[in-house]
Amino acid sequence: MITVAIIEDHQILIDALELMLQSNQEFQFVGAACTLKGGYELVRRCQPAILLLDIRLPDGNGYDLVPEVLEVSPETHVVVLTSYTDQETVMRAVDLGISGFLPKSSSLSEFFTCIRKAAQGEIVMPPALLVGLLKRVPRDRSVINQKDGVWNHLTSREIEVLIRLASGKSGEDIADELSIAPLTVRTHVRNLLSKLGVHSRLEAVAFGVKHGLIDAFG
Repeated sequence: MITVAIIEDHQILIDALELMLQSNQEFQFVGAACTLKGGYELVRRCQPAILLLDIRLPDGNGYDLVPEVLEVSPETHVVVLTSYTDQETVMRAVDLGISGFLPKSSSLSEFFTCIRKAAQGEIVMPPALLVGLLKRVPRDRSVINQKDGVWNHLTSREIEVLIRLASGKSGEDIADELSIAPLTVRTHVRNLLSKLGVHSRLEAVAFGVKHGLIDAFG
């Protein structure tokens, strides 16, 4: 069962999301908060698998909470619940290590799919938005040539997985393409995150583009 917590300041939306979660036995709603302070305590107490996080809260910006969430609950996947997906917003979210975005206009099916994918560690973002984002990531190709650079610690298979993540492929798609088991893909991804020192697949992809390993976007 996937545990889900919500930080959102509109009670009507909280109630609607709670009802949707309770309608599906795959998910367990573990609580909601409407402020940064309340959200931190909620996450610390419940350690949810998924945190749906609004950006605009009464006592500050939801992004300010992300580092604290990942510190007290590193296994939590943060999904930004928002109507705002401009490039500046997306870039800041990626830098903080979130798993993706869930538009408030999403259908019930999209809502459930997003949470399932986030719980599996997938990138939760439309491919077109992902490509647009990565085209704007500044590159520093000199990092690859550093003798003791982080890339020297990645295996060729881990690099193959990272490149495919950058094209928006899911874990199952990557497993099929490389003729390996989905569990093996998850292991490679876990090793990637550890070696790169990042919190999500999305952050790993942005890191790879920034430092020149991924050339898929020219």
